[in-house]
Amino acid sequence: MNISQIHLAPMVGRTDFFFRALIRILSKEINLYTEMITCDTFIHTDRKDYKVHPEEHFIAIQLAGSKPEMFSKCASMVKDNHYDEININVGCPSSKVVKGEFGACLMKSPDLLAEIIQSIKSQVDLPVSIKTRLGLDYDEDLSLLIELIDKTSEAGCRKFIIHARNAILGGMSPKKNRSIPSIRYHDALQIKNKYPHLQFILNGEINDLETIGMYVETFDGLMIGRKIYDDPMFLQNIYRGSNDMPKLSRTEVLDMYLQTISPHMKGKSNYILLRHLFGLHYNTPSSKKWKKLLHEVIQEEQSINRLLEFKEN
Repeated sequence: MNISQIHLAPMVGRTDFFFRALIRILSKEINLYTEMITCDTFIHTDRKDYKVHPEEHFIAIQLAGSKPEMFSKCASMVKDNHYDEININVGCPSSKVVKGEFGACLMKSPDLLAEIIQSIKSQVDLPVSIKTRLGLDYDEDLSLLIELIDKTSEAGCRKFIIHARNAILGGMSPKKNRSIPSIRYHDALQIKNKYPHLQFILNGEINDLETIGMYVETFDGLMIGRKIYDDPMFLQNIYRGSNDMPKLSRTEVLDMYLQTISPHMKGKSNYILLRHLFGLHYNTPSSKKWKKLLHEVIQEEQSINRLLEFKEN
């Protein structure tokens, strides 16, 4: 397996610096992405909140918006913050995002997307990628996606992350949008075969080694989100037998994580520092006991070092 082909999906409320730090301990090669950040938020938030740390590379920032001038402004800031790539969200189906006229609804505006890419390229010499879906609502025709790829690739986009299902914009929740529209890997593969000169990363329901084995060499990469969040140690199964890293115990991962975040703890609550660790003992006999201890340390703001005393069943 080509270990450089695995990507951590951007997840709102999850792929912050602290979760990315945990994942980087488990793999030096996985491609990292930030949470989705709106252009307006990125421009008006203290830049230190989006600082890239040396150990995070490769890392892409995912931006959301619909105004080329805002992307242009963000692009110069992204360069200053040392990200490796700018990813444009053209797949989020939430009602809030749709109301803001960005996310998945931008699939209907390929000319605007091309203009956005050109505005970014005018400011920085960084790769620009798009994360999108196969189509909108219940229409399984691929013409919308094909037009999007045609126009944005001409503008300079060379990488497309395809969540292999449609986005339903009519009030369906993001959670249901990740399960109710049918997964269509065959259509994603059809798109990849149509554009052999472009890169395509497959996303959506990649939850087991069998699926990874089936598609990791077929596409230019696989993007995995909630499976890794719920069970971060799953990464060790993906990279088993590679030279990426020696196999680590959960105790070693915890110790390395606490050392990594130590310089960044000031002013942060235990919740912010530890909330991504609930899955560390996923599906093990120690899971319930671990979650109970973690909950106590977070809720009562106890010493984080208490976690190092944890004994597995």
